[in-house]
Amino acid sequence: MSNTRNSSKSISGRILRWAIRGILGGVALILALIITGTIYESAMASRDAERYPAPGQIIQVNGRNMHLHCEGEGALTVVLEAGANAWSEMWALTQPAISKLTRTCSYDRAGYGWSSPKDGSHAPQAVAEELHDLLHNAGIQPPYVLVGHSMGGKYIRAYTIAYPQEVAGLIFVDARHESMEPVGRTPEQSRKDGEAYEAALNLYRILRQTGVARIFGLPLARSLDPTLNLYPADIVYRMTLFTVRETTLQTMIAEGKDGMADDAELSASRLPAQLPIIVLSAESSLEIEGWSSAQQQLAALSNNSQWIVVPNTGHNIQTEQPQAIVEAVRSLIDSIDTGVPLAKQ
Repeated sequence: MSNTRNSSKSISGRILRWAIRGILGGVALILALIITGTIYESAMASRDAERYPAPGQIIQVNGRNMHLHCEGEGALTVVLEAGANAWSEMWALTQPAISKLTRTCSYDRAGYGWSSPKDGSHAPQAVAEELHDLLHNAGIQPPYVLVGHSMGGKYIRAYTIAYPQEVAGLIFVDARHESMEPVGRTPEQSRKDGEAYEAALNLYRILRQTGVARIFGLPLARSLDPTLNLYPADIVYRMTLFTVRETTLQTMIAEGKDGMADDAELSASRLPAQLPIIVLSAESSLEIEGWSSAQQQLAALSNNSQWIVVPNTGHNIQTEQPQAIVEAVRSLIDSIDTGVPLAKQ
């Protein structure tokens, strides 16, 4: 009996030692992978500036670098304003086609893409002022047709309010209206939002620092958003790398906090009554409660407007149905050139 007990203890001891060794080995392997990934990310990050140069110009605005990418020629310039958490490359499937009609410029707001970050406000009015300075410093003269996707709709409205004499027309691409924003948020809700942002920031920081985002980012991004498959692989790869940069993440948080800062002014301000406006709405977005009404309110900003529902598309019309935006630009330019009001749909 004693021998049996001793034998059992011996077997148990060996199993325990193997388990400890296995755990320690697993920890060592994980640490080795983290260290290796961190070294790899550090080495590759230093090469990114050379591997991914800005496709456009780098213009100085208020002592900071801002990226402006212009194509085509024409007396009228179409300026493309991306939505929240996005920059110039979001227009990669749209800009080349519009540039066959007239000069077209996309750009990166401060902290996104190839533009330097800033410490100041990211509210619509501040964004509009920076865009104005960017175009002026680059020698891009008005008149402009402003095209704004999602949150970009607020930015182009703020620009038109501040500089109405420079704007020849507006195109809203499934754009946000302040009536869709949450109201009456409690301090507790705001605190929880802040905690969620911080958690996301920490997760993305780990993914970036350990090289995970660089190695697995492309297939992960495409699995989370299948519409990215419509972009060339190199653009999706750059989008992934730029998204998890520290400056990008901080900018996303700042934009989220400042996005509603000028809502009262936007609601109170009036645009020129005959300003040509085209509102493009994604068919699927109209299923969201209040979205249809919000799109009608955008169309009601002018007596010379047209509301078009784009079928078979999600929120990112510029990705899924870029030709719809191209045709909207063509129609708007024709209306501006001929003086004929837009036809009601």
